[in-house]
Amino acid sequence: KVSPLSEGETTAYLGDLLANTRRVEDAEPYLQKALALDPNSSMANNSMGFVKMRQRKYPEAKPYLEKAISADSKNHLAFYNYAFLLSREGQDEFGYVRSFPAEKAAKMREALNKSIQLNPAYTESYELLAFVNLVNNEQLNESVQLLKKALTHQPGDEQIILRIAEILSRQERFDDAKILAERVAKATTEPDIKSRADGIL
Repeated sequence: KVSPLSEGETTAYLGDLLANTRRVEDAEPYLQKALALDPNSSMANNSMGFVKMRQRKYPEAKPYLEKAISADSKNHLAFYNYAFLLSREGQDEFGYVRSFPAEKAAKMREALNKSIQLNPAYTESYELLAFVNLVNNEQLNESVQLLKKALTHQPGDEQIILRIAEILSRQERFDDAKILAERVAKATTEPDIKSRADGIL
């Protein structure tokens, strides 16, 4: 079945495409127009929130992402982006965070579990949820199982494997962590991944 798109929907799709190809400055005018035509568009609100996050304008991003969730409770990306935004609020300029307050951690877990429920194949949600647990030193065994489940959707994902190694290291399972980190360090072609693996080792 086919059906025509409204002008607002078409403009939202164009803005979303530009945002997800990292052309955030080009995306913003399309998304502004889409929201003028349909302020409740979940796609346009989510994409505008993503644009504001890329611009590091986190306070401006939050209302868009909250509206995206309220407009469409089945938008897994909106739940993920909202949790990602909350995680960024707790980090310093170098991306370091010592711990998340219990209330904020609970909000992130709720959003990420919802994202996983809506789209189990979207592995970024698993990885971020495990990161929240690692930072707060909570639910570590559950996080390892969660990441192993993510690997069934994205076999060989180096980011996920290294997150498992980090958790195993926190649990003082050093031999197991070393095996994973060495495997990634030898196989990767990405300098950032290689540096992270070496750091774990």
